[in-house]
Amino acid sequence: MSAPRHLGSPTGLRPGDHACWTYADPAELAAAVLPYLDEGRRRGEQLLLVGESRAVLVEALAGLPDRDRLLESGQLEVRTTAEGYATDTAFSPAEQVEHYRELTRAAVDRGRTGLRVAADVSPLARQDLHHLYAYEQAADVLMGEVPMTALCLYDASLGVDVLGPVVVLHPDQHHGRRPPLAHLSGRGRSLALRGEVDLTEAAHVARALLDVAGSRPGVLDLDLTDLTFLDVAGARALARTVAELAGRGVVVRLVGAQRSPARCLALFGLNAEPA
Repeated sequence: MSAPRHLGSPTGLRPGDHACWTYADPAELAAAVLPYLDEGRRRGEQLLLVGESRAVLVEALAGLPDRDRLLESGQLEVRTTAEGYATDTAFSPAEQVEHYRELTRAAVDRGRTGLRVAADVSPLARQDLHHLYAYEQAADVLMGEVPMTALCLYDASLGVDVLGPVVVLHPDQHHGRRPPLAHLSGRGRSLALRGEVDLTEAAHVARALLDVAGSRPGVLDLDLTDLTFLDVAGARALARTVAELAGRGVVVRLVGAQRSPARCLALFGLNAEPA
């Protein structure tokens, strides 16, 4: 994947897909959740809906075909965010990822074709942004390893400063009318920055990179092969982030930049090695 994908609809997703979807009110939440879960129902997947309020979740499921049968059979589970993410204790991205790995394994063992999760994790965004961004990146890696599909739901009222880095950490994006530009991916042997980074994305990419890479002392490769556009603001933000990470003991090695992004990076003393 060379650039993030815009989602006009929460359908057409398959195991390995990791999407971010922002909503403005309960009606928009239900409008995203229903077709997404119904598609999983038809695919024979285990379904999990997670959200802040059980009452809101039950209301959102009102139009789901065979809802009662799905709940009775256990193919559909409903959990609050506190139940699904242990928000009353210190949140551990690594533990949460392993939890989903186990849920996926259990779903397959029961004869399901995979695990499909729709999770409103807005409460985490209000409590622990640093761990949330690290978790979203780790979850994206998990999606590439197991038959799991995820629709991460966020309340649009959280604002651009919170949601910008969240969106960047998803390869599939739906954030109002905002076009998807950049994706910071952890799938593969290194981190990879894909798409376009301009003035509108620079701060979001910088924040996501700091929180994702800040706890990885040593040499870290950042693959820029699929970064198709970088302006001066984006290059400046990357330079500042690389310098801040160096102060934390993380040496970022830029790899594989195309000609135009490489020229912008050179303005700030950054050189990208061949891929």
